[in-house]
Amino acid sequence: MSSDPECGTECREALEQLELLLDGELPAERVDEVREHLTACYPCTDRATFEEQLRAIVRRECVEHAPDSLVERIQVRLSDSASEG
Repeated sequence: MSSDPECGTECREALEQLELLLDGELPAERVDEVREHLTACYPCTDRATFEEQLRAIVRRECVEHAPDSLVERIQVRLSDSASEG
């Protein structure tokens, strides 16, 4: 995830935690801090809103069966993430 070029370390850290936050996997002690930044920083708020809306569309449109191309892209990303960690 990239942030606005004008954003600094705090933005990068908040955006790195965004997926965990949206998935409900962010440690409780970090939730308020990340939410506070996402609310106060316009570029980060914009990114968080986009991610939330994207997830809502995927949930709504892929209820019965996710398109094969989407499944393949997700599998590649998961594989790439697993090899990085």
